[in-house]
Amino acid sequence: MSTRFLFLPVVLWATSLLSAEEFAAADLEFFEKKIRPVLAEHCFKCHSADAKKLKAGLLLDHRAGVMKGGDSGPAIVSGKPADSLLIEAIGYDNVDLEMPPRGKLSNQQITDLTEWVKRGAPWPKEAATGPGAKDHFDLAKRKAEHWAWQPVKAPAPPKVKQADWPASPIDRFILAKLESAGLKPAGPADKRTLIRRAYFDLTGLPPTPEQVQAFVTDNSPKAFEKVVDELLASPHFGERWARHWLDLMRYAETFGHEFDFMNQEVWRYRDYVIRAFNGDVPYDRLVKEHIAGDLLKPRYAKDGGWNESRLATAWWWLGQHCHSPVDVRAYQAEVIDNQIDVIGKAFQGMTIACARCHDHKFDAISTADYYALYGLIESGSFSHGSVDGLAKFADLQKGLNGMKEKIRPTLPKLDEDAPPPAVAPNEKYQLISDIRKTQGRDWFTDGEAWADALTKPGDFTVNAKAVRLALPGWLHSAKLSRKLQGTLRSPTFTLSENHVHLLTMGRDVRINLVVDNFKIIRNPIYGSLTRNLNNEEPHWEVFNVSMWKGHQCYIEIADLSNSDPAGRGSGADGWAAVQQLWISPEGRPPAGALTKRPAEEPLAVDALPHGAAYQKLADTVARPTVVPVMLEGTARNEKVFIRGSHKNLGAEVPRRFLEALNAGPAADRTGRFELAKHIADPANPLTARVYANRIWHHLLGRGIVPSTDNFGVLGEPPTHPALLDWLANHLVQKGWSTKEMIRAIMLSQTYRMSSRPTDAATEEKDPTNALLHRMRVRRLQGEAIRDAILAVSGRLDKKMFGPPVAVHLTSFMEGRGRPRSGPVDGAGRRTVYQEVRRNFLSPMMLAFDMPQPLSTFGRRTTSNVPAQALIMMNDPFVVEQSKLWAKRLLATGPDDAARVRAAYALAFSREPSAAEQTTATAFLMTQAKAHDEAQPGEKAWADFCHALFNVKEFVFTN
Repeated sequence: MSTRFLFLPVVLWATSLLSAEEFAAADLEFFEKKIRPVLAEHCFKCHSADAKKLKAGLLLDHRAGVMKGGDSGPAIVSGKPADSLLIEAIGYDNVDLEMPPRGKLSNQQITDLTEWVKRGAPWPKEAATGPGAKDHFDLAKRKAEHWAWQPVKAPAPPKVKQADWPASPIDRFILAKLESAGLKPAGPADKRTLIRRAYFDLTGLPPTPEQVQAFVTDNSPKAFEKVVDELLASPHFGERWARHWLDLMRYAETFGHEFDFMNQEVWRYRDYVIRAFNGDVPYDRLVKEHIAGDLLKPRYAKDGGWNESRLATAWWWLGQHCHSPVDVRAYQAEVIDNQIDVIGKAFQGMTIACARCHDHKFDAISTADYYALYGLIESGSFSHGSVDGLAKFADLQKGLNGMKEKIRPTLPKLDEDAPPPAVAPNEKYQLISDIRKTQGRDWFTDGEAWADALTKPGDFTVNAKAVRLALPGWLHSAKLSRKLQGTLRSPTFTLSENHVHLLTMGRDVRINLVVDNFKIIRNPIYGSLTRNLNNEEPHWEVFNVSMWKGHQCYIEIADLSNSDPAGRGSGADGWAAVQQLWISPEGRPPAGALTKRPAEEPLAVDALPHGAAYQKLADTVARPTVVPVMLEGTARNEKVFIRGSHKNLGAEVPRRFLEALNAGPAADRTGRFELAKHIADPANPLTARVYANRIWHHLLGRGIVPSTDNFGVLGEPPTHPALLDWLANHLVQKGWSTKEMIRAIMLSQTYRMSSRPTDAATEEKDPTNALLHRMRVRRLQGEAIRDAILAVSGRLDKKMFGPPVAVHLTSFMEGRGRPRSGPVDGAGRRTVYQEVRRNFLSPMMLAFDMPQPLSTFGRRTTSNVPAQALIMMNDPFVVEQSKLWAKRLLATGPDDAARVRAAYALAFSREPSAAEQTTATAFLMTQAKAHDEAQPGEKAWADFCHALFNVKEFVFTN
C-alpha cells in the first residue's frame, strides 16, 4: 500500500503534461460548459484567429495559444492560478492589466476560470485555429462510427462451457466473457449476505432479524425469488428508487442563489416519483410524462386523484434559479442550457449541452441540434398549475351551471351588440390581441377559473353579495365563482415599443409581464413588471418596458397564491377579466377603447331566486392543489447563438430533436409532445440502453457503460455490449417495466455471487472487476446509512409522503435565507422526506457524497474521507440514535450476551463470532466502569451501539 503514495508526487507532476486526449471527460465537459462560452463571449473578439486585429499577440481560441501566451508571456501556468497572468487580469488586481477591458467578469466566471487553471487547463483535442482553418463537422460519419447511435440488436445469449452455472440469459453473457479471459465466477453469497444486499438495493433499509431468519430457514428453490417479489411490492421500494431518479432531475425544494427561496409545493413531485416507481409506471410513459405530461391524456393517482401526468412536468423547474438577473436573456440561456443538459444526460446519456457554442467536438450533435431543442423548450412556459383530479370540481361546476340557468331569466337584459374593436389612434399603436376578434383562442388558459372564460351576451357573475351582468367579449375568471383559481397567459410578442397596454379589470390577482420567460423572484429589477390588480372597473394597465425593448414577453394573470414561484402570495379569492393587449411608443393607452359597464346597479344575491343557494354552493369550492408545471406557449424558433453569445445571433433553426435520431421539424404546436415521442420511441437507440444501464448500475455497483450519463465518445465504452442490448430489448419487450428488469437481474447468478473472488489469480487478472468475476463490495449511500441508523435504533417513522421535514441546522450553517432548523432526528422520517435546500444541504448527506442538485448525477462519487468517520463519531444525530438503540436493547434481551447477539442481528444481519462476543462483553464492562455503572447500563450500551454504528460493515454491503 505504501508504495502507491511514494509515487504520488510523480503522478501529480505528470498531470500537468497530459495531452488533450488524456484529460478526464469530466474536465473536458467543464471546459465546454463553463470556460469556452466565457472565452467566446469576452475574449475571442481580440484574441482569436478571427479577430480583425490580434491584440498583444495572444491567441485564446486554442490551448497551444493559451500556453504559449503573447507579448507578456504565457497566459497561464498549468495548475497554478496564482502564477497565471490570465487570472491576474480577470481579477482586476493590477490597474495596468484588467481584462476584459469593458467590465469585470462575474464572480462565478472568475471562480470557474480559476478552477480551470487548477485542473491543468483541460482542452479537447483539436487542430489549432489559424487563418483559413475550419472545423469539419460530419454528422453522418460520427453517427456511423460510434456504437451508441447504432440500432439496438437482439443478440442470442452465447454458448458457455460451464453450462450448469447460468440461471438466466444474463449469466451466459457474463460467463462467456469470463471464460474467454480464463476466469471463473465466484461462488454464491451466503443467505444472510444476500438478503441484506437485496433489502438495501430495493428498499434502502436493513432486513429485520425476523426477516433474515425466515429466509435462512426457507430451503425452497424459490426462497430468494419470494424475497425479491416481496421487496418489489413493498412501498419502501418506491422511496429508495425515487431517490436514484431525483439525482437525475437535480431535485431540490429551493431555488438557491442568494436567498434560497422555496419552490412552491415542489415536494409533490417527489411524491409523484415514489408513486410512479411503486406503481411500476412503464418507463416510456414516465419519460413522456416528464417531457410533455400536460399534453398527454391524464393519468390519475389512485390515492388522492392527482393528475400524475401534469405533476411530472415539475422537473423542468427544479434547477437553480437566480432572482433579478441584470441580463435576463443571458439568465434564460443558462436555465435552458441546464434543462437541455438534463434531457441529454438523463434520458439519452448524451452531453447535448456541449454543443451550445459550437458543434459537439466528439459526438454527432450539432449546434443546430442544440438551438432546435432550445427553441422547443423556450416555446413552453413556467407556471403554477392545478394537478387535482376531475372529481374535485366536476360535480360542483355542474351544480353551479345548473343554478345559473335558473337565475338567468330573472336578470335584466344587456344590449347584446358589443361595441366594435377599438381603432388605434395612429399607426404607432400595434394590436397584439383583442378577445372580441380572436374569441380568446390566442391566449393560453389553465385551471378551473379559466375553463370557460369567454363572456357572451347574458353572462353574469355572482359574488358574496351581488350579481353583476358581464360585459361580452372578455375572458373572465369568475363566471362561476371567485373561489376557482387558474392562470391566463397571453401570446408571446416582441417588445418593439416602449409601452404595453392591457385592458383589464379585477381584484386580488397579480399581473406579471414576463420577459424572456423570467418569473422567479422579480424584485428589485423587475418589480415594475409585476403588480396587483385591484380595480373592478374596465381600465388600462400600462407597463413601461423601454429597458427590455427587443425582448420577447407575455402577460400572465394569476391568483396571488399561484403567481409567486416562492409561494409567498396570499390566498384571497381574486378574479380578473381581460379584453385587449396593445404596444405603443406612447405612455397613454389607445383612445376610445374603454367600454363602460351597464348602467344597472348590481343586484343583491339574496333578492334573486336561487341566489342564496348558488352562493352557498360556491362557498364549498376547495382550493386547488398547485405545483410548478410546464405549459404550452407561443411556438417560436430560436436563432443560433454564435459562440454561445445571445448578443450575436446567427441563422434561425426550426424546432426539433437531434438530427442523428432522424427527428424532423416540429409539426405539433411547440413540438414538446413530439420530443416526448422521439425520446420514448423503442426505435431510439439510446433510451432503453441508458435506462437498462442505470438499473444495472444500481444493482451491480457499476454500469455496463460505467459513465452512466455519457454514452458519447468521451464516455467509457460498454464492457458487455451484447448484454446491454439484450437488457434493452428485454426492457422494451416487458412493457418498459422497471420491476421486471430488476427482477430479471436479481434472480441471475451474477447478482447472487459472493464478493469474495474464486482465487487470487482471478483478482489479479481482473483487478477492477470489470468482467464481474465477483459481486462488488459497495458502500451504502448517505440516505441508506441514515435510514439504517433510524431503523436499528427503533426511531424510524415509516409514514409516507407529505411536506418535507426541515433539515437540522448547525451553528456553522449560516447565510442569507437561513430557514428554521428542524429536529436533530428529522422527526424520524426517511431521508427522502428531509428538506433539500440548495444553500443548506445536510452535512451528513454531503459527507457521504449526495450530489449537489445542479444537473444530472447518475453515478454518485464514492469517497473515503475523514469527514465521514467524524460524522459517525460526533454528529448529534448518530449520538442520539445510539442512546435510543441502547434503550431498545436493554428492554429486550434477558442478559448481556443475548443483547449483543440482538445488536449484531440488527446491525449486520448476522450472529457475532465467539471472538466478537468476548470483545463486546469486555467493552461493555470497561464502559460500565468508566460511567460508574455497577453493570452495563444505558451509558455503557449507548457507547457499544455507537461503536457498532462506526464498524465499516454497518455502512457496506458485501
